[in-house]
Amino acid sequence: MKSMNRTNRIDTRHNQNNEIVKRKFFEELEHAKNGKDPKTVDQYMKAIHEFEVATGFKDFNKFSSDWAVEFKNYLEDKINRHTGEPISKSFYFNYLSCVREFFTWLVANEKAYKKIKLRHIEYFYPTRNDKNKAKATGYQECYLLSDILATIRNMSNTTEIELRNRAMISLCLLTTPRISALQTARLQSIKYFKQYDLWAFVQDPRLLNTKFAKKITAFFIGQVPDLINNVISWREHLVAEGFTGKDFLFPKISSNFTSDNLSAKTLTRERIKSQSVIRDIFKTAFMSNGLPYYKPHSFRHSLARAIKKAPNAVELSIALAENMGHKGGLSTLHASYGGDYEQQQSAILKAFKLG
Repeated sequence: MKSMNRTNRIDTRHNQNNEIVKRKFFEELEHAKNGKDPKTVDQYMKAIHEFEVATGFKDFNKFSSDWAVEFKNYLEDKINRHTGEPISKSFYFNYLSCVREFFTWLVANEKAYKKIKLRHIEYFYPTRNDKNKAKATGYQECYLLSDILATIRNMSNTTEIELRNRAMISLCLLTTPRISALQTARLQSIKYFKQYDLWAFVQDPRLLNTKFAKKITAFFIGQVPDLINNVISWREHLVAEGFTGKDFLFPKISSNFTSDNLSAKTLTRERIKSQSVIRDIFKTAFMSNGLPYYKPHSFRHSLARAIKKAPNAVELSIALAENMGHKGGLSTLHASYGGDYEQQQSAILKAFKLG
């Protein structure tokens, strides 16, 4: 069967019957038990739209295995518009999975689609080789901890924007948050735990964006006074400027001109809107220090690899996992057997020699 519409342009055609059941599916994805976040739902929307483009927007109730084969062929020919190369196997695998899940849901929940055969839906499964390629992960390049520390210490610290940027990268190394958490962090997110004699980045999902809306208490790793001071002094500067606890810790700094037509930077109470702006802050800092750019998430790899070499690597890894918001680890252990897991977590991370 000949493939249809293999371009990367957005196709605005639609099938009204399909739109009705798609809307039900997306609503259930987002709002039913264990609902998915909007970004994940958006992936399903894109995958199912691509499927409709590939099959000419035919009614879903006429589905057959040929459609699944046609969709595979379509995806294999699809070009990544950013790289000019064929799409990755992980993209291919995820889109097939989304569409397969949708048709399985249709058969189970919509009477008008009961005639669709489950064995035809199984044609959406990739081959074993394609699945293995999709699941394969390459080596994640990352910095040595010494290079991160050197870069932070080489950053200028005379203007507000420089102080903000240095504090941001310092906090990223000290607590390994996701970039969305950095973007939405508040002043009150930086908290001192007197009982542990340690600072932490408390990621409250009611105030900032965390994965799966999970509350994460990320204790500062190691005792590196200048990095800790970069964060705390920046926070104190904002307080002195009249910022409150719920204001953003790393606010947007706008550019304007004075009456003398001179460029000036002004603190705002808005958050940095685009994550690409935050990535550029990291990129500028590291490239200015003669290093390649690796995404902020790579800090997790830097710490994990350094921790592997420590004598107490296992307990350090478990404590670091708590900082990252991963399931299991110390919280699960202590929930089962009692005790204060944060006390142990903070003590372990505090003792690690970061620099």
